[in-house]
Amino acid sequence: MGKDKIIEIDPSAGFCFGVENAIQIAEENMNQGSPVYGLGHMVHNEVEIGRLDQLGMKTISVMDFPDLSPGKVIIRAHGEPPSTYALAQAHKIDIIDATCPIVSNLQKKIYKQHRKLDREKEQIIIFGKEGHPETIGLMGQTRGEAILITDPNDISAIDRRKTIFLFSQTTMDPDQFEVLEENIRKITQVSEKTKFEANCSICGQMKKRKPELRNFASKHDLIIFVSGAKSSNGAMLYNFCKQQNKFTFWIHSVEDIDPEWLKMDGSIGISGATSTPSWQLKQVKEQLEALAKEL
Repeated sequence: MGKDKIIEIDPSAGFCFGVENAIQIAEENMNQGSPVYGLGHMVHNEVEIGRLDQLGMKTISVMDFPDLSPGKVIIRAHGEPPSTYALAQAHKIDIIDATCPIVSNLQKKIYKQHRKLDREKEQIIIFGKEGHPETIGLMGQTRGEAILITDPNDISAIDRRKTIFLFSQTTMDPDQFEVLEENIRKITQVSEKTKFEANCSICGQMKKRKPELRNFASKHDLIIFVSGAKSSNGAMLYNFCKQQNKFTFWIHSVEDIDPEWLKMDGSIGISGATSTPSWQLKQVKEQLEALAKEL
């Protein structure tokens, strides 16, 4: 029975374009032999971070800039606030910018909106996770003046008397953004003076991810979801996947695989976050196939 078990990798899983591009840039520079520093972890996946460390990637923070030895500093896909670039320039640090183009364009939009903002009548709202590197970069475009909303049902920080310009961290849950947008529109309906402009700046790849995952989870009897323990995207997609298929199990590496799962009848699907590398998904599949043969 084990030898014939169907085990499939979700074709829509794996790195998003921005992360894949940033890691490719990092690998190309490490292959040149000169020291390469990653400003913060390149991706929220402990296994991939370990692989990059073995290749020679040294993870640093902006606090290390004053004492940094000569080398190249890579800005990850999440992006950075303007203050990081200014600090790097002050310390004559060679920056390689691997910010995701989608994030970079969003930063420019927010920066442009902030430059022409009438603070007496207008406000910028950013929907994002507090402390997330991308959100820090987006808030930095407004010098920290934007209002950060983390809970779509808590809009108490918004000034109902001012025009609202809403933006979002690119990796937020699209469904939660819709909830926030609807809650804000209720404010504008109450006050005719309040104007509202919503910019759904969530990445198109993220918007497709949940419908694709829904279809994949429903076609298999058991789902193994692979992602880093600190990945907010992973936690969100895992919980969504479990809603579609109650036999969904979250693992961070092949060591977390329970052989008992192979004894369950039916097919197994393997999926993951946008921060989960394709090679790790393949590694999990190979381990499952090996365990299946032993049954």
